[in-house]
Amino acid sequence: MNESQIWNEVDEATLPPSQYFGRVDIDMYYCVLVKGQGAVVFDANQHHERDKRRNMTISLTPLSSSKYQFVTERKVLAESKEWVKIILPSIKALGITTRELNGQWVRYEMVPDGRTYTDKNSGEEKHSTTFKFLSAYASEEEAEKAAAELYTRGDDGVEDKPEITSASNGNDAEKKVAASFLPSIVNMCNGDRGKISTMLANNQLLAKYFTVDSPEIQTLLMP
Repeated sequence: MNESQIWNEVDEATLPPSQYFGRVDIDMYYCVLVKGQGAVVFDANQHHERDKRRNMTISLTPLSSSKYQFVTERKVLAESKEWVKIILPSIKALGITTRELNGQWVRYEMVPDGRTYTDKNSGEEKHSTTFKFLSAYASEEEAEKAAAELYTRGDDGVEDKPEITSASNGNDAEKKVAASFLPSIVNMCNGDRGKISTMLANNQLLAKYFTVDSPEIQTLLMP
């Protein structure tokens, strides 16, 4: 290995992209771009066919277990670089069409779309972002399971594990991290003890500290 390579790499290191889970909803319509108004609904009686564009509103609704319950939304033209160069290729990489993606549960990240804007509050110049889809799931339950596995590993920058300073503190911190995923597990299994037991047993970290009979689980199962 070239010794200078690692020195160059650490100077250019960045945090891994944050990854999220949610349901995709896409609304689209034909439009024309009007100066001062933006995208206006296409009307064949008023507009030329050659000016017709395809406008989409893409919304991502968080998992039921997410502590951040707000919808992330982007408006994008099918004729834009944002769609053709970033969003669409990520959909095709999943082996599905845009129609098939609509209504699906997915894992995604927010990536720069090449544009910048000035924050109205701080006055700072910031990079605009858009969706890049990474995985698609048949149900919210599957997405919840994938989220629990990914976040438990703590390797994607979304929910970092607490800093471990000693062996005893490390165990406490690790158990605390594991416990944070119990509500989503119970919710995903609809309180079914058998399913909960299986999911706990199949997760190395959770199985280390909890069973279906653990007090933490029993508290969550209480009506």
